[in-house]
Amino acid sequence: MVILIERDREALSRAAADVVSSAMTRSPSLRLGLAAGTTPVGLYQELVHRHRAGHLDCSRTVVFGLDEYLGLPPEHVASFHSFFHRHLLDQANFDPRHVHLMNGAPTGDAASSCDGYEQTIRGAGGIDLQILGIGLNGHLGFNEPGSSLAARTRPVLLSDETRAALKTGAGYHEDIPDSALTLGLGTIQEARTLLLMASGAGKAAPLAKALEGPVTASLPASVLQCHPNVLVICDESAAAMLARRDYYRRASRFGQRGGLGQPGAGGVEEPGWGG
Repeated sequence: MVILIERDREALSRAAADVVSSAMTRSPSLRLGLAAGTTPVGLYQELVHRHRAGHLDCSRTVVFGLDEYLGLPPEHVASFHSFFHRHLLDQANFDPRHVHLMNGAPTGDAASSCDGYEQTIRGAGGIDLQILGIGLNGHLGFNEPGSSLAARTRPVLLSDETRAALKTGAGYHEDIPDSALTLGLGTIQEARTLLLMASGAGKAAPLAKALEGPVTASLPASVLQCHPNVLVICDESAAAMLARRDYYRRASRFGQRGGLGQPGAGGVEEPGWGG
């Protein structure tokens, strides 16, 4: 695991964009997993800026969504389908044929829809780089505390804590749905590389527990410790409770001198990224 501590959210977004755009450039058919939420918006804005400047071609990138509200049709303003199109997919030259997002209003039952989504991921060759955030209660995707560390893509019930946090930034006045679809923790762990972004003081406690505490289903994000290829990029506020943050800073500087902690250079491995 490589942990990079940036000054603020803007620097965090630029650092994450360096990782993602580098991976997309090296492997034009990169299979990229997207996450919704306020933290990755800056990353998506950076990617759009680089595309418009002529530095990033998105036409062959294969896209998957991490989760979706259950009960919201794709066109609903609060759906993650709309979020991804609004902040990234409609702002760059992504090919709609390569975009695979969850449908929160499936024509059949939700469980069958989730099974089909897993088949789509497997059929594409798996996810190369999965972007992630961390919830205030340590959830990863919409895997709430108590989720099996081996869980697959499935419908889930959202906790009151998660719904309250989501409503703050929802941007609309309806109630947040009480259920969702999400990649399971087992599915997430199958991605070749995981990129976790964390920003703000509210994420300090769950981030410290996830990275430095025991691996437990009570804190789903702790499963990151079991993955062989994880890059965490956080800002100073989110890093405030990391007991070893001074070491992480030294280690990242050491890695930069030695070529570690960069895609294809040991910390975040290149093999398996697209192709």
